[in-house]
Amino acid sequence: MEKILIPVDSSEFSKRAVEEGVKMAKAFGSRVILLYVANTRINYSSYEINLSAQVLQELADGEVKYAETMLDALKETFGDMADRVETVIREGHEVDEIVDYAKESDADMLIVGSHGTGSILRRASLGSVTSKILHHVDKPVLVVK
Repeated sequence: MEKILIPVDSSEFSKRAVEEGVKMAKAFGSRVILLYVANTRINYSSYEINLSAQVLQELADGEVKYAETMLDALKETFGDMADRVETVIREGHEVDEIVDYAKESDADMLIVGSHGTGSILRRASLGSVTSKILHHVDKPVLVVK
């Protein structure tokens, strides 16, 4: 297993997926890609105020800056293997970007958290993003609870 793709967000399940990724990368000497999808799209219908283009850009820039900081911190959890970890930020819809990146990349497998930041029914089923990844990616996927 040469390369492992780990899509991440700020959820506890995502942190657990990274912990598993550290174990697997060390066991197999794998390279790792930490992928964060920045949601830079604003749902205008949820706002009753008009936001200027400048404010919208500042919100998007803030999301990307947050992603950079989080990915740097997660990369450090790999310790002496941090030089074998690549961080990637894509912008757009989580599922589409993760599935597209998984298909485009030469990753051998994915490690994902069972639920992300948007999950409400944590005990009832898999999170919607994880479920869609399982249905649309043709590579092995390890789901971490």
